[in-house]
Amino acid sequence: MRKTLDAHTRMECTMSPLPRALAVLLSVCLPAAAQAEPVFFTSHGDFYRSLGGALFPESGTSLAMPCTESPRHCIWVTSMHQALRRYDQPLWTTPGDLPMTPPKGGIDVAFDGQALMVGTRRWPLSRAVSLASSHWRSETAIDPENLTAVTAWQRGTSVCLDMRYSSSGTAVRYTVVLLLHGERLYTLPPLFATCAAVREAPHGGFSYPSNTYLGAEQEHPRTGLQVDYVLSDGKTRIARYLLRFSDQGNPYRFEATRGE
Repeated sequence: MRKTLDAHTRMECTMSPLPRALAVLLSVCLPAAAQAEPVFFTSHGDFYRSLGGALFPESGTSLAMPCTESPRHCIWVTSMHQALRRYDQPLWTTPGDLPMTPPKGGIDVAFDGQALMVGTRRWPLSRAVSLASSHWRSETAIDPENLTAVTAWQRGTSVCLDMRYSSSGTAVRYTVVLLLHGERLYTLPPLFATCAAVREAPHGGFSYPSNTYLGAEQEHPRTGLQVDYVLSDGKTRIARYLLRFSDQGNPYRFEATRGE
């Protein structure tokens, strides 16, 4: 059985009589990386899943991209009904396996490059709360045809999209992540980002990883990744993990430990 990060160091949380102390305690008592012995991973997804407490524990749903013919508009959707709702055009180029309506109980979302749509409601990118640095903010429109894959997750009223660009080299390490939570749309830091990494937090909140490389890019090779889990206020760090690359230049094989 594959070890998880907290296999030998899981802490037992205790209750506090004060609400503020309870919130802090629950935030800190997240599943922790083994501090004495690093745990080896070959996937960031496996690492995130090992932490437990995922906001979206189930598998995501892949979206399809139909396009109108003239004028040309493309949209990522879970059903053709969403596409027709956005662009009322008679001629479409449509993936053959795209259903007219999502399966019963299935996710009903669309992304047209300007907004996230869930059912008949629309959340524009221009109004999203950016938790990423200014260099990676996604308030402006995204050409749907510049994306190679879009995956959606849903849990209750919360919806999340992973959007991957057509790219090569180190650019494949960056994913645009949109999170709709508590009626607000957020953009998350893109470095090794995924909806599967978002975790539950006290009082119906969430936490997310804000990742930075270890080691200078030019003078020395990057030696690892610092993973700081931050609450939705964008300031409060509740956990830190250090990922040390096993092979120089390969960020997908690493040992993980709990940081200070």
